[in-house]
Amino acid sequence: MFNTDVTSAADAVIADAIAHTLANLSNQGALATLGPAGAGKSTFIVRSVEAVRAAEARVVVASPTNEQAFDLTKDIAERLSHEVVTLYISQRRRSEVPAAMPTNVRVTTDFGTANQASIVVGTLNKLGDAHARGNLGHFDLLLMDEAYQANSTHYLTVGGLAPHHLLVGDPGQLSPFTTIADGDRYRGLAEDPLQTAVDVLRRHHPTTPVLRLPITRRLDPRAVPVVRAFYGDHEFESAVLAGVRQLALTSPSTTSTHSYIDAALEHGAVHGWAHVELPAGHVVSADPDTIDTITHLVQRLLARNPVGRCERHPHGRAVTQRDIAIAVSHNDQRNYLLWQLGQMGLNQVVVDTANKLQGRTFEVMVAWHPLAGQMEADAFHVEAGRLCVMMTRHRQACFVVGRAADRELLEGPPPSAPAYLGCGEEPILDGWQIHRQVFAKLAPHRIAA
Repeated sequence: MFNTDVTSAADAVIADAIAHTLANLSNQGALATLGPAGAGKSTFIVRSVEAVRAAEARVVVASPTNEQAFDLTKDIAERLSHEVVTLYISQRRRSEVPAAMPTNVRVTTDFGTANQASIVVGTLNKLGDAHARGNLGHFDLLLMDEAYQANSTHYLTVGGLAPHHLLVGDPGQLSPFTTIADGDRYRGLAEDPLQTAVDVLRRHHPTTPVLRLPITRRLDPRAVPVVRAFYGDHEFESAVLAGVRQLALTSPSTTSTHSYIDAALEHGAVHGWAHVELPAGHVVSADPDTIDTITHLVQRLLARNPVGRCERHPHGRAVTQRDIAIAVSHNDQRNYLLWQLGQMGLNQVVVDTANKLQGRTFEVMVAWHPLAGQMEADAFHVEAGRLCVMMTRHRQACFVVGRAADRELLEGPPPSAPAYLGCGEEPILDGWQIHRQVFAKLAPHRIAA
């Protein structure tokens, strides 16, 4: 069921990363380990913590959000059941900690307790604040999860916690969120706070070694050729072999009022992708026709009793509402979709923005394309990371919903983009090119509404 060449190559990268980290625990320096969506980065983090503890060293694990910290705490505690894993959290967030944490998890808001622990997990904000105040002591290793979601300011606040750093992240994901109103004034400067943690590390320490995981365990071989567009020269393959994952649908018992939906479902079930294109037209953000199409697509999918076969469930398992997610760009799209799905009795289908879906996995995704019905390809809607998240959450199939004129937004010369001395990145132009590549890859999967 698995491509052993791919899994062996990934295991070799992981072994090299852990060996490098253990050999340099007492030295100042860092290592960046990058992977595409579904590369098994969380598992790598757990294995790294295990190896560091076997070497009797102390480790602090930092993540951008509390939800990520909760997941990491649980995963580490389950793997290292003989160790106490300390979750260091703010008082106002303590009530949000899941009740079903392993018994070897210790939740604390006290820096004194954290200073006595061998494994500490917390958010960048909490750990950085405590360190800035001089309350948190030193560890042997700082391990940063989702390092492409963290900006240089986050990194600065926690960098002094340990002499050696291990940064783990996905370069295809959304850029760090910022509330800085005039952030462009810092572009190109060494102290630019909008750089990602990985970028600022490599800018100031260009000899920092970078290892790339050549694998995705979430996506199957049908998905990889499309998704590679987001990752440039980062080569990777699927861990599962072709044909292992299959989405079976029963024959329709009635004729759909939206005939193209059945065509899209059947195409997506076979090929892993379907790009549904509504008629061309400029529309409002929460377009009623797109909402109608997406909700009826989900309703029709469930009506056809989908069964997913995979390496985990070779005999098949029914795909339920909880296995389906809809990715959107705006909260008004989310709110209207939730209301209409609720009217259909589909309350358990997950609907959220790409920012909130980052890191999560589902059997089936429906992606409301960011450019759908837009008048122009502006910086927000053309950001490559948003589309990458939308199109990399699925294990079985992804249905992209947009409009026929969306591709025309990317024809002709690209938009003018500001240039900054010392800054080699041009997000608008990069997003422009990546969207063009993705549209080209989806061309064989286009279904006209």
